Amino acid sequence: MSLLQELGLTKESMAKMLGPVPAFKAPDPLICRRWEAVPAKIRESILKDNSTFTYRELAKKYGISHSCVWNIKNKQPNKQ
Repeated sequence: MSLLQELGLTKESMAKMLGPVPAFKAPDPLICRRWEAVPAKIRESILKDNSTFTYRELAKKYGISHSCVWNIKNKQPNKQ
């Protein structure tokens, strides 16, 4: 006998106390921020941007990581 049954708790009694509870849905998986996952427009913009911008400035401007900007600028293949 489980602890819930010993306490007299059933699905129906818990539903009365808490109200209807929606079924659990797994959250959407996060997008892995590999540089191939960065949209083509952003990649092209990073390559065309003035070379005086630092990697940090470009990363902040486009909302991606510093390493993604470095990989795009140096045309490194993705290692993932």
